[in-house]
Amino acid sequence: MTRRRVIRLMAAGGLMSCGASLAGASGAWAGSASSLHLWHGQALGADVSLQIYHADKSQADRIIDNAVGLLREMEGLFSLYRTDSLLNQLNTTGMLLKPAVPFLDLLRTAQQVSHATQGAFDITVQPLWQFYKNHFTAGRKTVSDLSAADLATVRRHIGYDGLLVTADKIAFARPGMAATLNGIAQGYVTDQVSAYLAQEGLTEVLVDMGEYRALGPQAGGAPWRIGLADPFRPGGLADVLEMRGGAVATSSGGGDIFDAQGDYHHLLDPRTGLSPSRYASVTVTAPEATTADALSTAFCSLSEPDIKTCLKSFSGTHVRLTDPQGHVALL
Repeated sequence: MTRRRVIRLMAAGGLMSCGASLAGASGAWAGSASSLHLWHGQALGADVSLQIYHADKSQADRIIDNAVGLLREMEGLFSLYRTDSLLNQLNTTGMLLKPAVPFLDLLRTAQQVSHATQGAFDITVQPLWQFYKNHFTAGRKTVSDLSAADLATVRRHIGYDGLLVTADKIAFARPGMAATLNGIAQGYVTDQVSAYLAQEGLTEVLVDMGEYRALGPQAGGAPWRIGLADPFRPGGLADVLEMRGGAVATSSGGGDIFDAQGDYHHLLDPRTGLSPSRYASVTVTAPEATTADALSTAFCSLSEPDIKTCLKSFSGTHVRLTDPQGHVALL
């Protein structure tokens, strides 16, 4: 299970893995003049896909091509995997002058989520992730030789209050700082692609740019069915969501782990420097994928009372928490 890919799609014809190839597939929905047009690829380190209903194949192909072009444009801004991305330029130089509007928009949104979650969401956590990666890839398999002093030094490079975001400049306040957008960019790109498809007049759409967002139901009115992977049974489903609109994102520490026990993984609490272990998985549904993406990351580190308080700032947002014993709480 790769990072954050703990959701599986139950398509019109049955259950389909997110990793299955969808390229070029299409088919007519019974009783509808529209056909289902599908595209599948990779971006931002994840499998991505588009599913749209349209009566005209040539128009559907044009719309999908434009959507993929937008996706690639966004990837060039936010990706940690592309050395030429705007994010990597920021991390290398420590400053960006006159940043691209979408980049500025996303960082402002990230700062707002950081405030709302009391710092549990913080894009400046990248040095901490790099610290653990370097430690465990240097032949070390345990945490017994982790230096508390080294960890404390790394933590001084973290803090969303040390990221200056203005219309003219984005800059780090201290040397050694770096950002990752992996906990929010997939949702943001999902929303950007969804906005373009809505401008094209499409209302029967499921977008997956790392997180899911539905623009209305499937043709014929059937909901999109999203299967939530069981964190305790590989290949199993814990629940099925029926969506006619809105977005969903899930975070789980079981995706990418650093140590053999799984105590250290890609989800990190910026306030402690440790990987949270409160929940086996956290699923958030929200009107927009950016919100669902960021909050599913942040909520992994927050208690239920703190999550309930935070939800007051996000209208129409709900949470499914699964604890390490398998108990589920719906908030």
